[in-house]
Amino acid sequence: MEVTEVEGKKNVQDIASADDKRDMFMQIIQMTFTSHEAAYDFYNSYARYNGFSIRKNKVRQGKRDSRLLTEEGHSRRLRPETRCHCEADLTVKLDQKRGVWYVDSFEDKHSHILAGPDEVPFLWSHRKIKECQKHEIMSMGAAGIRIHDMMDCFISKHVWYGGVGFTRREIYNLCPREKRKLLLKGDAATVIGIMSRHDYEDFGDVLVFDSTYKMNRYGMPFIPFVGLNNHRKTTVFACAIVSDETEETYVWLLETFLRSMCQKMPMSVITDADAAMIKAIRQVFPDVWHRICTWHIEKNMKIHLSHKSLKEFRTLLYYSTSTATFEERWHAFSKRWQSEKTVTWLRRMYKKRRLWAAAYLTEGFWLGMKSNQRSKSLNSCLHLHLDGEMTLVDMILHYENAVVRICENEARDDCTASQSLPVPVTSSRELEIAASHVFTPANFYMLQADLRKIGGMEIEEIKLGDGSQQYIVVWKNNRKSRFWVEYTPVNSAETIRCSCRKMIQKGLSCKHIFHVLKYLNISEIPKCLVLVRFTKDARLGLPARRTSDLLGFGWTGAAERMKYSQVSVLASEAMHAACKHPTLWDQLQESLKAMIAKSHEYDQLKENLSKKTADLCTCAIEYVDDGEGNIVEVHDPIKVSTKGATKVDENRPMSKNGRPLFYDEIRIRSVVGEEE
Repeated sequence: MEVTEVEGKKNVQDIASADDKRDMFMQIIQMTFTSHEAAYDFYNSYARYNGFSIRKNKVRQGKRDSRLLTEEGHSRRLRPETRCHCEADLTVKLDQKRGVWYVDSFEDKHSHILAGPDEVPFLWSHRKIKECQKHEIMSMGAAGIRIHDMMDCFISKHVWYGGVGFTRREIYNLCPREKRKLLLKGDAATVIGIMSRHDYEDFGDVLVFDSTYKMNRYGMPFIPFVGLNNHRKTTVFACAIVSDETEETYVWLLETFLRSMCQKMPMSVITDADAAMIKAIRQVFPDVWHRICTWHIEKNMKIHLSHKSLKEFRTLLYYSTSTATFEERWHAFSKRWQSEKTVTWLRRMYKKRRLWAAAYLTEGFWLGMKSNQRSKSLNSCLHLHLDGEMTLVDMILHYENAVVRICENEARDDCTASQSLPVPVTSSRELEIAASHVFTPANFYMLQADLRKIGGMEIEEIKLGDGSQQYIVVWKNNRKSRFWVEYTPVNSAETIRCSCRKMIQKGLSCKHIFHVLKYLNISEIPKCLVLVRFTKDARLGLPARRTSDLLGFGWTGAAERMKYSQVSVLASEAMHAACKHPTLWDQLQESLKAMIAKSHEYDQLKENLSKKTADLCTCAIEYVDDGEGNIVEVHDPIKVSTKGATKVDENRPMSKNGRPLFYDEIRIRSVVGEEE
């Protein structure tokens, strides 16, 4: 069977459909190719279909040079290994008599995990910019389109990132390269998004949301519900646009969110300090840990407290002491700094102390988060290129595009996690290798940082109990800081705990536990120290939904959008081929002109038909059930007045921009006035 470059993908699908692996092997062995490039294209298509990457090489080199696996002479973190001595290969040789390339050997046994369909686009051999795409990119650059926006255009054209054929990095590399070449010659009414419940099922233990974003023409709060995925990146569960910021509205919002997520409660929630939201959370999430964003507290304390008292107040905010110690420090702080201007704010903060003081939040599960900056980072991304007069449809579409990019980044992280392993560099090599196989790179590097530090620790005392062992771990240069590590190895539910409580608060093991594991010569990570939500198998093998239906907005359906995508990709390649051959150019022009003329005829017939039925047509108006059996018309919302920022003293001095001055700014101005 002789294969050309064009026929490569088609033959891969035919071979992949073979029921018997032996038949498939025999089909490939008997294949011949018109050129070396055709053989490469076939095997690369076969690799894409099966989930691995290939490279050309005359001599097999299955591992990276040992010089690149040590930190000596390298200031940056070592690049994860992707070569693993995999024996899979396709060897072709040229038959001089017949002038064709034939298969000399074929091995299909792999020594690594094959990539999933959503990870394949990030593998090296499947990230190539075609010649026609290169000209498209150059045209966009000439039009002033930003490089990161070019990839968004290609994703929209191909429906999802996997159909593009390259990643953002390839565009970022191509554009400067082409610019350098240039310099050498002389001198670029639907508002519904479908959220994935799977993301919330996997990563919905800590829920973060914020209602301070109001970038739309109606002044309606936009509330994204976000969390932390297994790569410690922001993941979006849902979004909402509400008419006001009352307790009743927030109760409805949270109940609706729970209903859409199959009534699964989060373990903890992080929000801003809105009083109505706090009451709603107590009503809907009565048994869920709740904390106020530390960023909002930092902002407010600079307004209400003097500069000298801020450092002392931060100890109340961040230090994990006992509740009794906090109460003593709070009363001492109030006695020292309370005044007529601060008394109201201090009383209000004391009533909310269980929502912001670290002493009351040490038992909560927060994954290391203290603020809702995850939500605010998404909001800052949404804020780009937008204004206060945008419609709700514009807002949702822009939001969906931001979510698509988040999903793309998550898929790239999944590919990195499944197709490479970080390089072990510490003295605890066995523990490091075990952690690299279990945890995603983002979590592994956090553990690696702790493993680097255990050399500065030692075990001061060992206490043996009934079935358990207690180790007192101290720093060699600071024996005042003592940590108790309790290890119970006797039963099947092996447990190990540390007094620093990092595992409870952040979901990752601490350096004190790692020091004890190394002391006990344990080379595997105990199951009690592995939180599934931070592992490579966080989704338990279920595929993630990473395509967006809103990329088809404006089309009659997804099928029509897909047809357009397929035709536009084909047309792009046809235009590139026609530009190189005058005969094909004329043929393509004639075909396109005939097609456009035919389209005009169809449009005229459709217009004549629509005139005959004009009397039967009415304006499209959306109607809904109001919940009481009445059908009502849906109108645009009325612009509402939001609550705005916290009210301050009207007699307080203001800056030129109308901002209330901090107390240290007032003091400085008064001192300057006295000197004058």
